[in-house]
Amino acid sequence: MQSMTGFGKGDATLGTQTISIEIKSVNHRYLDTRFRLPFTLSFLELSLLEILKSHFERGSFEINIKQKSLSSTENGHKNSGFGIDEDAAKSLIEAVEKLHLKFGTPKNPSLEFLLQSGRVFIPQENPENLPELTAGVKKTFERVLKDLKMMREQEGMKLKTILLQGVSDLVKATSQLSQLAPRQPEKIKERLESRLAKWELSTPMDPHRLEWEIALAAEKADITEEIDRLKTHAEAFTGILNQSGAVGRKLDFLTQELHREVNTTASKSADIEITQIAVGLKTQIEKLREQVQNVE
Repeated sequence: MQSMTGFGKGDATLGTQTISIEIKSVNHRYLDTRFRLPFTLSFLELSLLEILKSHFERGSFEINIKQKSLSSTENGHKNSGFGIDEDAAKSLIEAVEKLHLKFGTPKNPSLEFLLQSGRVFIPQENPENLPELTAGVKKTFERVLKDLKMMREQEGMKLKTILLQGVSDLVKATSQLSQLAPRQPEKIKERLESRLAKWELSTPMDPHRLEWEIALAAEKADITEEIDRLKTHAEAFTGILNQSGAVGRKLDFLTQELHREVNTTASKSADIEITQIAVGLKTQIEKLREQVQNVE
């Protein structure tokens, strides 16, 4: 079992380039990614995404990759330069012209403006190093993902311990409900007789009719099925915690089912102790659900 919280970092020197990769992950309902790549490596985004998908099924990932060329004095020759994207420059100039006509802004874009756009002047690396660079980035990316996965697994073990304790507490409370459930008919009888006494009816109620009403109310207030389902869900919850792979959605579904059964139990309760236990169970299940949101 893995948490969805983790961090991985790695660096590599690939020929005349240094690559730095950082990946952070937090909880998310699905798999969500945000890549920040240098322009010269932007073509790698789809292939890196496929690598990430092969390791993880859920989580929000922020991937930062930085690239830096070694200086000419370090590598002995010049390996980088800049080209001009004429189409991007033309588009920027036309956009500035439209703004000028509509809002009266300065007509001619400055060189500084073109530089800051990050679209006109394009870093160009030696294409001979591209295959080596591509393979090196992917290899480093895989290494960082392994570190990230290890951290998520460590966090997952901590979560598992917390969740197991929570389920254990839930099972104990459910056992208390089992012991109190047989008191429901007697509590219902006491409540009905108390109400009849308050009404001070001129004609005493037929004892057989009273017994029938008590039996009917007791049947409606029977919480045996809810208790059985609570036990079944708790057992399933524990079993899923011992499974491998992404189990977060299964656990989240079970917390919803547990909450549903406890709500029904509380609504049927004719005993203050049963009500108090049900309220405590609601709190416990909500704590479980909060922890489950971090499970992959």
